[in-house]
Amino acid sequence: MTHHSNTSISLEELLAEKSSKVAQALKEKPDEENLCFLLGEDIPTDPQTFELVARYCHGYAIDLAPHNFFQISWLAYYLGMTEDHRPNNLLKMAYLYFRNNVLPSWNKTITALTTMSMHTEGLDRAMQLGLIHECAESLTTQALHDPRLLCHEPENCGFSKRNPRRTLFSPDWKKEDLAALGIKLYEPIMAGMIHRCVPLDYASASLCHYFDKNRSTTDRREVVEAIQRLLPPHDYYEDKEEEVEEEKELLVIPFTTLLEMLKTAVESGASEECKDGLEDRIGKRLDEVTVQDLISLSELYNSAEKQGGGGGEKYDSKCLKRLMKSYCCNYRGSDVTGFVKVGEVMNEFLVEVSRNPELKMETFVSLAELSSTVSTAIHGCSDGLYRAMDVYLETHGWLTEQEKEVVCGALECSMLSTEAREHAVGNQRLPLRLVVRVLFVAIGEMKLRDTATIVTQAGAERSEEYGEGTRRGNDDNNMDILLREKYNGSINNSRKNNSSVWKKLKRKLGCVTSTQHESINCHVKRNKQDHTVQGGKFK
Repeated sequence: MTHHSNTSISLEELLAEKSSKVAQALKEKPDEENLCFLLGEDIPTDPQTFELVARYCHGYAIDLAPHNFFQISWLAYYLGMTEDHRPNNLLKMAYLYFRNNVLPSWNKTITALTTMSMHTEGLDRAMQLGLIHECAESLTTQALHDPRLLCHEPENCGFSKRNPRRTLFSPDWKKEDLAALGIKLYEPIMAGMIHRCVPLDYASASLCHYFDKNRSTTDRREVVEAIQRLLPPHDYYEDKEEEVEEEKELLVIPFTTLLEMLKTAVESGASEECKDGLEDRIGKRLDEVTVQDLISLSELYNSAEKQGGGGGEKYDSKCLKRLMKSYCCNYRGSDVTGFVKVGEVMNEFLVEVSRNPELKMETFVSLAELSSTVSTAIHGCSDGLYRAMDVYLETHGWLTEQEKEVVCGALECSMLSTEAREHAVGNQRLPLRLVVRVLFVAIGEMKLRDTATIVTQAGAERSEEYGEGTRRGNDDNNMDILLREKYNGSINNSRKNNSSVWKKLKRKLGCVTSTQHESINCHVKRNKQDHTVQGGKFK
């Protein structure tokens, strides 16, 4: 008699001429009645599966199902229950069931894969039998035929193609969806689907859903690293035809999801490659960021360090600089609206964090310089930066005069509005040197206005002195031409300096190397009209 767990049957009946492995062992040890001793090792199966196989050897019908065919297939393979030993053997029966009943069904295929991953060494054994590859091929083929198997309606999937007509969603996912698989199965299957060009809006929805469902699990590090690897590269379609431009937009993952992915990556200790990749994607879309997003991002790395026993500043200016670098280096549009929005949000963020008494001066200065860099690049107004400095000085009233000068060092007085300069002149919190600089700028503008007024008045008086209508008209025209030439000369000089401003910005953020001078200005071809930016309020 042979014994396996609670099963007790005769060795002769068990063999039933079905297993080549047992038949060979029995020839070598004809008197051995214990099957494990006979084979020289434990049988890699569970009692329930062993009993089903034993019943099959006794001639009973065997009930195959998506949840048990894999264990039966592996035991049949292990015991050598093949066609070479006996026609219509168990391994062939299990494979035919798999091919005809499991693979055609999306749900049954996922159930089978889930079962494979639940068993010790199950995935390795399934790969050895070729089951993983066939399941992946089946799922990919079905997804290509009907992408709704990945997501019912992608336009409701929480991501969009940067189109305001898109809406958020909460999909009614199938009970048996890809998110039920472990990451070791999900990643290669989804990679194959993307490679085979499953519609990317559906694939993106699946990636988002999988991350959302598994970001709190014990293997969340592996999950976020795999999802980041699966995200198609930004230049995925550069060599494609123009007709795929619409689909190109569909690869955009929700910005909030990217932020959550980066948070999970940092907190779980994911690889630098993973974090850098997510930062790069976020940076390229920095014009979608909110003040609260910037606060969360700036706190992210330092919070992780503190949880790990480290210390440091609450806000990380280096992270924001990396994001700004990514945005600047990939800025290609002719419209500076996105850059203006980034600058405004940066100023609002700086005002918000300035209210924190624990914000170190060095960190504030670093953030202020970054904000000033953006404002200078777009020829914007520095009122928002001035307001942030004012709030910081008010919150940190113990600073010395020299420290106040350091805090305000990044402020461009010439870029302040008239209202902001008037406020600054009477602001006792500001260092004296800054007040003097503001006064000089104000006086300079007053002189310029006075000079223009005097010239205009002199021209009018000169025309009246001659008393000739025609001459008066000519003088007025000449004056008008002179003023226009002065104005146009100023504009031309501004445009000449425009290139150098962008050079400085890109160099400061590390976007340009010595071999990249020719591409410095690739971000934009300036329109002839000037873009003006309205400054924010300073109080």
